[in-house]
Amino acid sequence: SGAHETMGKRKNGSLFPLEFVVSSMHVGARHLFIATMRDISERKAHTDALEYQALHDALTGLPNRSLFGDRLRQALLSARRNQRMFGVLLLDLDRFKDINDALGHDRGDSLLQEVTARLRGVLRATDTIARLGGDEFAVLTTDAKHPDDVVSTARKILAALEGPFAIGDQMVETGASIGIALYPVHGDDPGTLLRRADVAMYVAKRGGGGCSLYAPEQEAQSLRRSGLAGELRRSIPQGEMTLHYQPQVLLGSGTVYSVEALVRWNHPREGLMPPDRFIPMTEETGVIHPLTAWALDSALNQLCKWLAAGIDVSVALNVSPRIIEDHSLEEMVAQALEATKVEPRRLTLEITEGVAMAAAAAKALHTLNEMGVRLSLDDFGTGYSSLLYLMRLPVHEIKIDRSFVSGLGTEPDSGAIVRSAVGLGHNLGLRVVAEGLQDRLAEAVLIEAGCDAAQGFLFGRPVTDVEMTTQLMTNPGSKAATVEPSPQEGTVAS
Repeated sequence: SGAHETMGKRKNGSLFPLEFVVSSMHVGARHLFIATMRDISERKAHTDALEYQALHDALTGLPNRSLFGDRLRQALLSARRNQRMFGVLLLDLDRFKDINDALGHDRGDSLLQEVTARLRGVLRATDTIARLGGDEFAVLTTDAKHPDDVVSTARKILAALEGPFAIGDQMVETGASIGIALYPVHGDDPGTLLRRADVAMYVAKRGGGGCSLYAPEQEAQSLRRSGLAGELRRSIPQGEMTLHYQPQVLLGSGTVYSVEALVRWNHPREGLMPPDRFIPMTEETGVIHPLTAWALDSALNQLCKWLAAGIDVSVALNVSPRIIEDHSLEEMVAQALEATKVEPRRLTLEITEGVAMAAAAAKALHTLNEMGVRLSLDDFGTGYSSLLYLMRLPVHEIKIDRSFVSGLGTEPDSGAIVRSAVGLGHNLGLRVVAEGLQDRLAEAVLIEAGCDAAQGFLFGRPVTDVEMTTQLMTNPGSKAATVEPSPQEGTVAS
């Protein structure tokens, strides 16, 4: 008894999937068997379609990351059994983000489809091409007899991508950076092969494109950095990024009026990493865009919780020059403010002097100012801003660089610079904030100079949202109310 699947044959000789169900029953002394047959063509087609969708990229029709992983595991088993080599290639398109931003996501999707067609045109039927996500593709080539065969495949791909692509009424050009890892030379498990192909890909990318075959000597210089760069792409969806908060305090009263949100990477192996360890890599790889969007959303959502609890506070966030110069920041901020319904004045974006002075940033800064967002000139005193240009910038505060604040009380020049900065800021109607305040002597000098606020270890190190909530509850003017911790941050150690 039970259900069984087999193949049936129609009168015209065509085959179709058939479900054969057998049951039994007793009628008196007789034991009867009842068989039911059903054409399950439609059900099988629906199941097959769902399985296809689960294993293929909807845009290009290529195998997705899951199916590529399965093919890679199968290739490993076959190669071990037959003592053969094969190659793993990771491919990242050059300038794709610029094309996507300039022409729109629809045109970007069309480019990915055209790239897919060219890849299919130069690769063999035995090769597996997959789209791993975004503009990242992978190729599994199993017919290689020598490393040169795999390198030759990579060069064919590069050659295929050299010509311009007709996307709508535009002609666009792209290239690729390809990293290559070989079994068994560079690894004998899927994770190692993919990671080393990733390392080689970033070596190629830093070299301006082309292909790079993984070599052990790359390990000391670039494996750790490039491996982290590859992992950055997955850090946000995997919940590894978190925000810590540092208080900004009004001098004299000691009131916390704002907190600066600082990104940390809670890496599975490296532990809690400060931004200077990975932010440069996010800018090189383009991950800075989704990271900034995530940080804005997370910081404003946390701010909503504090405001709902009656805590009168604002939030500040440092933004990368990259997203100011390519004008992607304005839309990110608008979407985050719309989603959270936070008053724009409660968000301060911190930018460096160098970025503020760049002509390309002027439009973005004025747009953000018109939205009601506050702008802060970070690391003031280390750049090259002129008084005339500073007067034209739509900034609301300046932050005196920590290098001057740390010398207060011991270096006369630092005191003179701080007093000048405070006077300049106030004459322009700006709030003046001192960064890196660590001792009471320096605090006294800042108060005497008329500095408005300060931030530094004297008032608190960057801490999780849970710990910052506790601090804010004791802040003058705050009321005691329960604030639910953010799930991704509640267990991160400071």
